[in-house]
Amino acid sequence: MSGLRKYVSFARTSLEITFVYRAGFVLNMIGTIFYVVAMFYLWQTVFLGNPGSLGGFTWPEMKAYILVSFLLSSLLTWYDEWVMSQDIREGYVAVDLARPFDFQASRFARAMGPIIFEATSAVGVAAVVALVFGGAALPADPGRAALFVVSCALATIIKFGLVYCVSMTAFWTTSIEGIMVGRSAIQNIFSGALIPLVFFPDWLQSVAAVLPFQAMISTPALVYLGKLDAQSTAVAIGVQVVWAVGLLFLGRLAFRQAVKVVTIHGG
Repeated sequence: MSGLRKYVSFARTSLEITFVYRAGFVLNMIGTIFYVVAMFYLWQTVFLGNPGSLGGFTWPEMKAYILVSFLLSSLLTWYDEWVMSQDIREGYVAVDLARPFDFQASRFARAMGPIIFEATSAVGVAAVVALVFGGAALPADPGRAALFVVSCALATIIKFGLVYCVSMTAFWTTSIEGIMVGRSAIQNIFSGALIPLVFFPDWLQSVAAVLPFQAMISTPALVYLGKLDAQSTAVAIGVQVVWAVGLLFLGRLAFRQAVKVVTIHGG
């Protein structure tokens, strides 16, 4: 229990920091709101020219898809990645290495700290946007909603695992800004954040299927909308579990190798 309290303390401190630097959080949220509103207007125009369904999506379902994408994109923002990389590059990681706690677990706790605040803010914004645009599709039943929550939790763990692995490259590079931008661009495309994967060519869908990104946005959105039957839902969530465990394990391996190249005071 004492060990758990340490990580709860990390999470609480991270949440408090978010409140201290709330201006940065608000500015980031405003930028995301402009993005989601622009996506709504874009797809609204597309559906006006194609009444009925498009790619298997109706307009209410597409609105729900956009809002789910917005919600998940609002969790674990680029800030977590940037802070980890800066701590490594500026040497603050040396203090963490000297402390009696697991580095990855402490970073996970710090990333999870603001989640409730981020999720609550995103849900509030999503509700307002949905109201302005005439509502969006809801889960068909409570069971589907529960599976969606599970899928979102796994998607968040996968996102942390990927961000953590990318941050580890700071041990070998002088700057990871370019890597972060590249990761974000690839993630937005192959996660389905910009456009549902069903609109991709078959060969590109096949590529997306073997990458972890689709498990961050596309899978939770499809679970929410009931686009997957019971067997496909179980498989999709199983794939999320595999990616979550795999990326966390890969992060631990990367950290184990990274500490071998740390140089502190010439040693």
